[in-house]
Amino acid sequence: MAAVTSDDDTSRCLLLALSHDELGVIVDGLADPLHPVVAVALSSTCKGLRTSPVLERARLILMQRHFRAVALCETMVMSCEELSYAEVLEYGDSLDADDLATLGMIVRTSGLPRLHCLDLSRNFFGNAGLRELCKGLGCGAAPSLITVDISYNGFCLTGAEALAAVLLGGAMPKLATLCINDNHIGNQGIAALVAPLRKLPALKTLNLTNCEIGDEGVASLVDNLDKNEFKRLERIWLKDNLVTDAGCGMVVTAVRNGALPMIVRTNGIRLGGTNPARDPAIRAVKDAIRGRA
Repeated sequence: MAAVTSDDDTSRCLLLALSHDELGVIVDGLADPLHPVVAVALSSTCKGLRTSPVLERARLILMQRHFRAVALCETMVMSCEELSYAEVLEYGDSLDADDLATLGMIVRTSGLPRLHCLDLSRNFFGNAGLRELCKGLGCGAAPSLITVDISYNGFCLTGAEALAAVLLGGAMPKLATLCINDNHIGNQGIAALVAPLRKLPALKTLNLTNCEIGDEGVASLVDNLDKNEFKRLERIWLKDNLVTDAGCGMVVTAVRNGALPMIVRTNGIRLGGTNPARDPAIRAVKDAIRGRA
Protein backbone atom coordinates (compact mmCIF):
# COMPACT_ATOMS: atom_id res chain seq x y z
CA MET A 1 0.00 0.00 0.00
CA ALA A 2 1.33 3.44 -0.90
CA ALA A 3 2.42 5.75 1.88
CA VAL A 4 -0.14 8.36 2.84
CA THR A 5 0.84 11.78 1.60
CA SER A 6 0.47 15.05 3.45
CA ASP A 7 -2.47 15.98 1.19
CA ASP A 8 -4.08 12.62 1.91
CA ASP A 9 -3.58 13.23 5.63
CA THR A 10 -5.41 16.53 5.41
CA SER A 11 -8.33 15.01 3.53
CA ARG A 12 -8.67 12.10 5.98
CA CYS A 13 -8.04 13.99 9.23
CA LEU A 14 -10.06 17.17 9.51
CA LEU A 15 -8.07 18.22 12.57
CA LEU A 16 -5.17 19.05 10.29
CA ALA A 17 -7.25 21.80 8.73
CA LEU A 18 -7.30 23.65 12.05
CA SER A 19 -4.85 26.37 12.95
CA HIS A 20 -2.17 25.71 15.55
CA ASP A 21 -4.10 27.79 18.07
CA GLU A 22 -7.33 25.89 17.45
CA LEU A 23 -5.57 22.55 17.67
CA GLY A 24 -3.91 23.66 20.90
CA VAL A 25 -7.30 24.46 22.46
CA ILE A 26 -8.56 20.95 21.66
CA VAL A 27 -5.46 19.32 23.07
CA ASP A 28 -5.61 21.40 26.24
CA GLY A 29 -9.18 20.28 26.77
CA LEU A 30 -8.17 16.63 26.56
CA ALA A 31 -4.90 16.95 28.49
CA ASP A 32 -5.86 15.29 31.78
CA PRO A 33 -2.69 14.50 33.78
CA LEU A 34 -4.52 11.68 35.56
CA HIS A 35 -5.60 10.12 32.23
CA PRO A 36 -3.09 11.18 29.56
CA VAL A 37 -3.97 8.33 27.21
CA VAL A 38 -6.77 10.28 25.47
CA ALA A 39 -4.55 13.16 24.38
CA VAL A 40 -1.73 10.79 23.44
CA ALA A 41 -4.12 8.71 21.31
CA LEU A 42 -5.31 11.85 19.53
CA SER A 43 -1.78 12.69 18.46
CA SER A 44 -1.39 9.19 16.99
CA THR A 45 -4.42 9.19 14.72
CA CYS A 46 -2.50 10.15 11.59
CA LYS A 47 1.01 11.00 10.46
CA GLY A 48 0.29 14.72 10.24
CA LEU A 49 -0.71 14.84 13.89
CA ARG A 50 2.17 12.62 14.98
CA THR A 51 4.64 15.08 13.47
CA SER A 52 2.83 18.24 14.55
CA PRO A 53 5.13 20.46 16.64
CA VAL A 54 2.10 21.79 18.53
CA LEU A 55 1.03 18.33 19.59
CA GLU A 56 4.58 17.26 20.35
CA ARG A 57 5.05 20.16 22.76
CA ALA A 58 1.65 19.48 24.30
CA ARG A 59 2.48 15.79 24.67
CA LEU A 60 5.74 16.54 26.48
CA ILE A 61 4.02 18.97 28.85
CA LEU A 62 1.25 16.46 29.49
CA MET A 63 3.69 13.68 30.31
CA GLN A 64 5.59 15.94 32.72
CA ARG A 65 2.30 16.74 34.44
CA HIS A 66 1.39 13.05 34.52
CA PHE A 67 4.67 12.15 36.22
CA ARG A 68 3.97 14.83 38.84
CA ALA A 69 0.44 13.48 39.35
CA VAL A 70 1.73 9.95 39.77
CA ALA A 71 4.27 11.10 42.36
CA LEU A 72 1.58 12.93 44.34
CA CYS A 73 -0.73 9.91 44.22
CA GLU A 74 2.08 7.70 45.49
CA THR A 75 2.60 10.10 48.39
CA MET A 76 -1.11 9.96 49.19
CA VAL A 77 -1.18 6.17 48.75
CA MET A 78 -3.71 6.07 45.96
CA SER A 79 -3.82 5.61 42.20
CA CYS A 80 -4.48 8.25 39.57
CA GLU A 81 -7.73 6.45 38.83
CA GLU A 82 -8.81 6.65 42.47
CA LEU A 83 -7.97 10.34 42.65
CA SER A 84 -9.87 11.18 39.47
CA TYR A 85 -13.08 9.67 40.84
CA ALA A 86 -12.58 10.66 44.50
CA GLU A 87 -15.51 12.15 46.37
CA VAL A 88 -13.49 12.58 49.58
CA LEU A 89 -9.80 13.49 49.59
CA GLU A 90 -8.22 13.43 53.03
CA TYR A 91 -4.53 13.64 53.78
CA GLY A 92 -2.85 15.16 56.81
CA ASP A 93 0.81 14.36 57.06
CA SER A 94 3.53 16.03 55.04
CA LEU A 95 2.29 17.67 51.85
CA ASP A 96 4.51 20.61 50.92
CA ALA A 97 4.21 23.53 48.53
CA ASP A 98 5.32 21.41 45.54
CA ASP A 99 2.65 18.81 46.34
CA LEU A 100 0.02 21.53 46.60
CA ALA A 101 1.18 22.96 43.26
CA THR A 102 0.61 19.53 41.71
CA LEU A 103 -2.81 19.20 43.31
CA GLY A 104 -3.72 22.67 42.06
CA MET A 105 -2.58 21.69 38.57
CA ILE A 106 -4.75 18.57 38.70
CA VAL A 107 -7.79 20.57 39.77
CA ARG A 108 -7.14 23.10 37.01
CA THR A 109 -6.76 20.50 34.26
CA SER A 110 -9.00 17.58 35.22
CA GLY A 111 -11.33 19.36 37.59
CA LEU A 112 -11.90 16.49 40.05
CA PRO A 113 -15.61 16.92 39.29
CA ARG A 114 -16.85 14.47 41.96
CA LEU A 115 -14.84 15.83 44.86
CA HIS A 116 -17.11 17.13 47.63
CA CYS A 117 -14.79 16.99 50.66
CA LEU A 118 -11.18 18.19 50.71
CA ASP A 119 -9.41 17.73 54.06
CA LEU A 120 -5.79 18.88 54.00
CA SER A 121 -5.54 19.74 57.69
CA ARG A 122 -2.27 19.34 59.60
CA ASN A 123 0.11 19.37 56.65
CA PHE A 124 1.77 22.67 57.65
CA PHE A 125 2.35 23.71 54.05
CA GLY A 126 2.20 27.41 54.95
CA ASN A 127 1.45 30.41 52.76
CA ALA A 128 3.41 29.00 49.82
CA GLY A 129 1.38 25.79 49.76
CA LEU A 130 -1.97 27.52 49.97
CA ARG A 131 -1.00 29.95 47.21
CA GLU A 132 -0.01 27.04 44.96
CA LEU A 133 -3.28 25.23 45.60
CA CYS A 134 -5.25 28.40 44.89
CA LYS A 135 -3.60 28.73 41.48
CA GLY A 136 -5.70 25.75 40.41
CA LEU A 137 -8.97 27.16 41.71
CA GLY A 138 -10.26 29.38 38.94
CA CYS A 139 -13.86 30.31 38.26
CA GLY A 140 -16.06 27.23 38.55
CA ALA A 141 -13.22 25.00 39.80
CA ALA A 142 -14.13 22.12 42.12
CA PRO A 143 -17.84 22.50 41.26
CA SER A 144 -19.00 19.82 43.72
CA LEU A 145 -16.79 20.83 46.65
CA ILE A 146 -18.86 21.28 49.82
CA THR A 147 -16.32 20.91 52.64
CA VAL A 148 -12.80 22.34 52.83
CA ASP A 149 -10.60 21.83 55.89
CA ILE A 150 -7.21 23.57 55.75
CA SER A 151 -6.74 23.96 59.49
CA TYR A 152 -3.34 23.64 61.19
CA ASN A 153 -1.30 24.53 58.12
CA GLY A 154 0.76 27.49 59.31
CA PHE A 155 -0.50 30.12 56.86
CA CYS A 156 -1.27 33.72 57.75
CA LEU A 157 -2.29 36.90 55.94
CA THR A 158 -0.88 36.12 52.49
CA GLY A 159 -2.48 32.69 52.49
CA ALA A 160 -5.83 34.19 53.49
CA GLU A 161 -5.53 36.74 50.69
CA ALA A 162 -4.87 33.99 48.13
CA LEU A 163 -7.94 32.09 49.31
CA ALA A 164 -10.04 35.25 49.25
CA ALA A 165 -9.00 35.97 45.67
CA VAL A 166 -10.15 32.58 44.33
CA LEU A 167 -13.44 32.78 46.25
CA LEU A 168 -14.07 36.22 44.77
CA GLY A 169 -13.30 34.72 41.36
CA GLY A 170 -16.09 32.16 41.66
CA ALA A 171 -14.28 29.03 42.82
CA MET A 172 -16.04 26.43 44.97
CA PRO A 173 -19.56 27.82 44.41
CA LYS A 174 -21.23 25.17 46.61
CA LEU A 175 -18.92 25.54 49.62
CA ALA A 176 -20.85 24.91 52.85
CA THR A 177 -18.12 24.22 55.42
CA LEU A 178 -14.80 26.06 55.68
CA CYS A 179 -12.34 25.26 58.45
CA ILE A 180 -9.31 27.56 58.63
CA ASN A 181 -8.85 27.30 62.37
CA ASP A 182 -5.39 27.32 63.97
CA ASN A 183 -3.85 29.45 61.25
CA HIS A 184 -2.84 32.89 62.46
CA ILE A 185 -4.52 35.01 59.82
CA GLY A 186 -5.32 37.85 62.26
CA ASN A 187 -7.66 40.78 61.73
CA GLN A 188 -6.26 41.58 58.30
CA GLY A 189 -6.67 38.02 57.12
CA ILE A 190 -10.32 37.80 58.08
CA ALA A 191 -10.91 41.27 56.62
CA ALA A 192 -9.59 39.98 53.28
CA LEU A 193 -11.87 36.93 53.44
CA VAL A 194 -15.03 38.69 54.56
CA ALA A 195 -16.24 39.93 51.18
CA PRO A 196 -16.37 36.50 49.49
CA LEU A 197 -17.42 34.67 52.66
CA ARG A 198 -20.43 36.92 53.16
CA LYS A 199 -21.62 36.17 49.63
CA LEU A 200 -21.18 32.37 49.60
CA PRO A 201 -24.77 31.21 49.09
CA ALA A 202 -24.40 27.81 50.78
CA LEU A 203 -21.98 28.58 53.63
CA LYS A 204 -23.21 26.96 56.86
CA THR A 205 -20.11 26.42 59.01
CA LEU A 206 -17.11 28.70 59.50
CA ASN A 207 -14.41 27.61 61.92
CA LEU A 208 -12.13 30.50 62.93
CA THR A 209 -10.89 29.07 66.24
CA ASN A 210 -7.41 30.25 67.28
CA CYS A 211 -6.82 32.56 64.30
CA GLU A 212 -5.61 35.59 66.31
CA ILE A 213 -8.79 37.48 65.49
CA GLY A 214 -9.66 40.43 67.72
CA ASP A 215 -12.44 42.99 67.87
CA GLU A 216 -11.43 44.52 64.54
CA GLY A 217 -11.84 41.13 62.89
CA VAL A 218 -15.22 40.61 64.54
CA ALA A 219 -16.30 43.98 63.16
CA SER A 220 -15.33 42.83 59.66
CA LEU A 221 -17.51 39.77 60.10
CA VAL A 222 -20.69 41.24 61.55
CA ASP A 223 -20.90 44.97 60.88
CA ASN A 224 -23.48 46.17 58.34
CA LEU A 225 -24.66 42.73 57.27
CA ASP A 226 -27.52 42.86 54.81
CA LYS A 227 -30.27 40.27 54.48
CA ASN A 228 -28.41 38.25 51.83
CA GLU A 229 -25.10 38.00 53.70
CA PHE A 230 -24.39 34.97 55.88
CA LYS A 231 -28.06 34.15 55.48
CA ARG A 232 -27.44 30.37 55.78
CA LEU A 233 -24.58 30.48 58.27
CA GLU A 234 -25.49 28.14 61.12
CA ARG A 235 -22.23 27.87 63.05
CA ILE A 236 -19.29 30.18 63.57
CA TRP A 237 -16.46 29.34 65.94
CA LEU A 238 -14.47 32.25 67.35
CA LYS A 239 -13.06 30.49 70.40
CA ASP A 240 -9.47 31.00 71.55
CA ASN A 241 -8.98 34.31 69.78
CA LEU A 242 -8.45 37.89 71.03
CA VAL A 243 -12.08 38.99 71.27
CA THR A 244 -12.92 41.35 74.14
CA ASP A 245 -16.19 42.58 75.62
CA ALA A 246 -16.34 45.15 72.81
CA GLY A 247 -16.27 42.42 70.16
CA CYS A 248 -19.08 40.58 71.93
CA GLY A 249 -21.04 43.82 71.91
CA MET A 250 -20.67 44.01 68.15
CA VAL A 251 -22.19 40.55 67.80
CA VAL A 252 -25.06 41.54 70.11
CA THR A 253 -25.76 44.61 67.95
CA ALA A 254 -25.72 42.54 64.75
CA VAL A 255 -28.11 39.98 66.20
CA ARG A 256 -30.50 42.66 67.49
CA ASN A 257 -30.44 44.28 64.04
CA GLY A 258 -31.75 41.07 62.48
CA ALA A 259 -28.50 39.65 61.07
CA LEU A 260 -27.36 36.01 61.20
CA PRO A 261 -30.84 34.42 61.08
CA MET A 262 -29.66 30.81 61.03
CA ILE A 263 -27.17 31.33 63.84
CA VAL A 264 -30.06 32.67 65.91
CA ARG A 265 -32.06 29.55 65.10
CA THR A 266 -29.23 27.14 65.96
CA ASN A 267 -27.53 29.16 68.73
CA GLY A 268 -24.45 28.45 66.69
CA ILE A 269 -21.82 30.95 67.83
CA ARG A 270 -18.92 30.02 70.11
CA LEU A 271 -16.93 32.81 71.77
CA GLY A 272 -15.34 31.23 74.85
CA GLY A 273 -12.00 29.58 75.33
CA THR A 274 -9.05 31.90 75.79
CA ASN A 275 -10.77 35.03 74.46
CA PRO A 276 -10.29 37.89 76.97
CA ALA A 277 -14.02 38.67 76.84
CA ARG A 278 -15.57 38.32 80.28
CA ASP A 279 -18.40 35.93 81.06
CA PRO A 280 -21.11 38.65 81.24
CA ALA A 281 -20.24 39.82 77.71
CA ILE A 282 -20.38 36.26 76.37
CA ARG A 283 -23.70 35.71 78.18
CA ALA A 284 -25.01 38.89 76.55
CA VAL A 285 -24.43 37.31 73.14
CA LYS A 286 -26.36 34.21 74.18
CA ASP A 287 -29.16 36.32 75.63
CA ALA A 288 -29.45 38.36 72.43
CA ILE A 289 -29.74 35.15 70.41
CA ARG A 290 -32.34 33.72 72.77
CA GLY A 291 -34.25 36.99 72.65
CA ARG A 292 -34.68 36.70 68.88
CA ALA A 293 -35.15 32.96 68.69
